[in-house]
Amino acid sequence: MSETEKIDKIHDKLFHTVFRSPENTEKFLSISLPEPLLKRIDLSQMQIDNTRYVSKKFKDLFSDIVVKTKMQAASGGKENKELDVDIYILLEHKSYRDLAILIQLLRYMLMVWEKDLAEDKPPRVILPVVFYHGKEPWDIPRSFNTQFDVDDEVKDFLLNYRYILFDTVDWDFRDEKNAGLRDNVFLLTALALMKSAFTEDVETIVEIFKLWHEKGFTGDKDKILFFLTYISETKDIDQDKLKKILEESRINGGDIMPTLAQRLRQEGRQEGRQEGRQEGRQEGKLETAKQMLLDNMSIKMIAKYTGFTEEELKALLH
Repeated sequence: MSETEKIDKIHDKLFHTVFRSPENTEKFLSISLPEPLLKRIDLSQMQIDNTRYVSKKFKDLFSDIVVKTKMQAASGGKENKELDVDIYILLEHKSYRDLAILIQLLRYMLMVWEKDLAEDKPPRVILPVVFYHGKEPWDIPRSFNTQFDVDDEVKDFLLNYRYILFDTVDWDFRDEKNAGLRDNVFLLTALALMKSAFTEDVETIVEIFKLWHEKGFTGDKDKILFFLTYISETKDIDQDKLKKILEESRINGGDIMPTLAQRLRQEGRQEGRQEGRQEGRQEGKLETAKQMLLDNMSIKMIAKYTGFTEEELKALLH
């Protein structure tokens, strides 16, 4: 496993741990969705949806988080009551610029709609949301039809959809409009750490530790260790310095740091075992790639989704 793949898995683990919680996801959507949508979506009825049913063939390639909730009637109507319409919000996490994002989101939505069609159901309403916290600026088009170099008269007849982008570069936990997040310390910490994951920013960590002390968050040792592990794996901060920052924030690091060191050693051993199973996983990906080829997907797109290079796929599949 390459260093880049290891880092990607670290970010994915944090993202999925945070957003598998309905409470965290509801709060996040309340600050990230456009105001017109927030007026029409009832987040109080939100539940995490199981995405594994979508496609068994591609289950290892899609790790999205999908939430299901209800739409509300527009204000000004005869009654402002809940509509009998479900709405699905697809949360896609990216820690790097991914030029395939528009196709990836579209493929997921297409699989869901094909399932609806097969079950004789109307196609469900899906809102795609991209959560980005990478090093490079996110300059990928937001609307699908902007990829095509044609004039507007032609674009009017092309398939189009638009995703919602939450880019952490535009978000700051110190901003007054995010004050409500201070009551959800777990979510605020996760967002702040993901935002600073690719920088040498230590000041954010200091402020987060102070918030932990202020909110009494330090009583939950498992959560503290979870975040300290993420910090240790994404930043060049040795454990002595990390302990010093904790203690300067009035957090006792004496009990925490030995456990953190043990956890990091354990995860190192797990990575070793994981690499030992890499060959088996590659075989599984190859079977998936063969199935995708049978589904008439191009070599280029299969490479995007499986991690094989186009040259490797041509050699393996022919």
